[in-house]
Amino acid sequence: MACAQGPASSQGNQEKTMEGHPPSAANVRSEQDKAAAGADRAADEASRRAAPNAVVSGDYPPLPQGPALTSGALVEAIVRMAKSFETIADIAPAHVAQVSGLEVTPDSQGRRTGLQGALGAGHYEFAVWKPYARHPGHTIELTVRPSEACDLSFKSLHDPLVAAGFGVTKNAVGFKPTVYFERALADGLGLYVVVSTDKHDDPRCVSRVRLEMEPRDG
Repeated sequence: MACAQGPASSQGNQEKTMEGHPPSAANVRSEQDKAAAGADRAADEASRRAAPNAVVSGDYPPLPQGPALTSGALVEAIVRMAKSFETIADIAPAHVAQVSGLEVTPDSQGRRTGLQGALGAGHYEFAVWKPYARHPGHTIELTVRPSEACDLSFKSLHDPLVAAGFGVTKNAVGFKPTVYFERALADGLGLYVVVSTDKHDDPRCVSRVRLEMEPRDG
């Protein structure tokens, strides 16, 4: 993925804005994010009307109920995973549970492993699943709703990830506000932390955090 600057360069920790379409795999993610924007807004509205323990999440069966958590606990889990993951095996559900400290369990159809519960004025949903059957790894995603509650701050994720050596790239205006954090791994892989934010400039709130391990471009 060429959208983020690798930490090996002297500019690795500088935040950059992509001009035009994000390259390679990031282009696909950005297009998916744009298409999901309306769905996110609808889900936020549904979340406000739903029962306190309900989180709307596309066509997947609901994740098992977990405990109420603080934003600090979720940030610590994300940062701990981002700093320690080195191989594809590290993002398997059992290892995710061990590193994150979250008691994830499969949903009723075995399609995702995770949990959901209360987070401040809103709800969180933490899930691990395979993007498609033959994908060698897994996707890890934390979703917070309603997004305007701002229960998860951008700074709380940005600062420790940059301190850990992640490069940072922001989407250009015209795309859904997204910040990409990248760390180079062995065997040509990269660990990507993709953060959906409330705005392009000076973001404050985070509605989604996704961790992926993919081949690096170039």
